[in-house]
Amino acid sequence: MTTVIVCSFSSGIEDMKRKDQRDVVKVLRVLAAAGRYSVFEATANQTIASMMDKICHKGCTLVAANGIKRNYGPLIVRTGGAYPWTEIELTAGGKRLLEDNPA
Repeated sequence: MTTVIVCSFSSGIEDMKRKDQRDVVKVLRVLAAAGRYSVFEATANQTIASMMDKICHKGCTLVAANGIKRNYGPLIVRTGGAYPWTEIELTAGGKRLLEDNPA
């Protein structure tokens, strides 16, 4: 008898198309729904690693259709988690970004 154990350390970002992994709003929606991400997922490729750095540390400034820049600041805050998971919550800026960009 063969036993197969499937472990997935993904909140869904790694499963997204590469162009969607570059979209801060789409990535933030996935993180908001999952409430966590794994260290393996956050470093799966350079696109995701850069996006996670932006979301966690650098913040986000977007230009609206009317040409006005809006700085949302850091989008998530780490709230805990056991390796390899990091639990997160959206900051006020992260919530505002999703409100300003409905699905």
